[in-house]
Amino acid sequence: MTKEQGNSIKNIKVNSLKAWLFGIRPSSLGGALITVLVGAGLAHGTDPMGFSWWVASLCALFACLMQVAANLINDMVDFERGLDEPDPSRIDRIYANGLITEKAMKWGIVVVSVVGIIVGMAIYFIVRENLMYGGVELFLVGAVVVTCTFVYSMILAYHAVGDIAVLICFGILPVCTTYYVLTYRVDIDALYASLIVGCSIDTLMILNNVRDVNEDREKSKVTSVVVLGQKVGKGMYLIAGYLCVIFLMQLWYHERITMEGLVYTALPYLLLHSWTTFQLMAAQQPSEMDKLYYATPRNFTILGILLTIALW
Repeated sequence: MTKEQGNSIKNIKVNSLKAWLFGIRPSSLGGALITVLVGAGLAHGTDPMGFSWWVASLCALFACLMQVAANLINDMVDFERGLDEPDPSRIDRIYANGLITEKAMKWGIVVVSVVGIIVGMAIYFIVRENLMYGGVELFLVGAVVVTCTFVYSMILAYHAVGDIAVLICFGILPVCTTYYVLTYRVDIDALYASLIVGCSIDTLMILNNVRDVNEDREKSKVTSVVVLGQKVGKGMYLIAGYLCVIFLMQLWYHERITMEGLVYTALPYLLLHSWTTFQLMAAQQPSEMDKLYYATPRNFTILGILLTIALW
């Protein structure tokens, strides 16, 4: 830890706006926004005349609010379970470092979750008349998303199913639901697009589990990498990225993106992912993997933006 990092913690007041900004982790919102961007891009490409910017914006807001709630819950639960310890060099650990009090953290989680539910209800009231089953399906999806937001950090992340939860909650559900409320259609291509997003975002989860495998094993946190081993975990990182390219080819085969779109979407991501995979394979210590925490989100953010353009 540098002197500047230590001072940055000391200069942050408890429960201040600056403390909350670190807890919200704005950099993590890119993944949430990409799910909506891709779903909206596919919807626009399907029915440009019926596209609703208002509904798409509400979907983006809902996704961001659920991501913030998940971040706060994860911060609190990991500390209370003894997985996270106070560390001045980790200013994202606002709860462990005492930057947010217990009462404030609990109220923050409640407020963000309630606002998210209100936004979800607003989407329902706007689109309910055009839904296939009158909105029941939207309530079911919303219930699953809200439940996973809370259950993920408490249960799923500790029982080797975190990767599946990410694939569903940061891929299939948000992309397909965004597409559905904008087109009122169920489409296999929406599933392919959602798997691209889910697999690319899951690389960050895999990276985290690979880096923290020894610490997780000591703290009895059972992740897929703890079960299968670090070497297999690095292979999972590689495969998850390459699966994105396979699903991209499916979208091209179904004529949802052009050959040009396939090339300018797949090639940059393939090169970037292959390079970060090489760096991960070569890394032996957790500190050597830290730089990949910037490279991996960069990779799936670029992929999501380029895919949205290709679908649009």
